[in-house]
Parts: sequence; structure tokens; C-alpha cells
Amino acid sequence: MSIILDQEMKEKLDRRVIAMSEKISELGFELEEDMKELVEMRDDIAKLILTSKLKKIDYFVEKEGNGVGFYLGDLQVTFFVEYGEDEEGPYYEATAEILEG
Repeated sequence: MSIILDQEMKEKLDRRVIAMSEKISELGFELEEDMKELVEMRDDIAKLILTSKLKKIDYFVEKEGNGVGFYLGDLQVTFFVEYGEDEEGPYYEATAEILEG
């Protein structure tokens, strides 16, 4: 029974991460894979995403640091994005910063 529940919760988390990624995309950043990595690495953030109302999550753009983020519970999650180009073409690297309080 718990395996089914765990699968259901994982699917719910995936849907919510995709919905949040769409909001971030509206701000000009494509970070769905980075969001998925974040929830895989941070159980606390995954639990907050599952228990928070998506409409209550505030998103922002960090213009000086070329980043985007959101407020989730007592956390501020910011992705700072660096762009570059190499022999394979353009790329980006996102670094997540998580502040409490």
C-alpha cells in the first residue's frame, strides 16, 4: 500500500514541479530539470512543494544576479543562471541558493 502512495505522491510532486517550472518559464528561465534535481536533493523542499498551495507561491526575478526564484514557506530559493558558449554551442549553468527566514 505504501508503494502505491509513494508513487502517487511522486506523481503529485512531479506535476507541481512542472507547474512551478512553467511559472518560472513565464519569467524567461527554463529550469525544469534544475527544479527536478533540487527536489531530489532536498526532501524538505519536496515536502514544502507538496504541502503548499501553488497559488500562494511568490516568484521573482533577481536582475542583478541574472536569476529567478520563489518563496516557499520560510525559504527563499533562488536560481542564479550563467550563460556561455563552447564548441558544442550555447549552454547555461544554474546554481541554487536557499535562504531560511
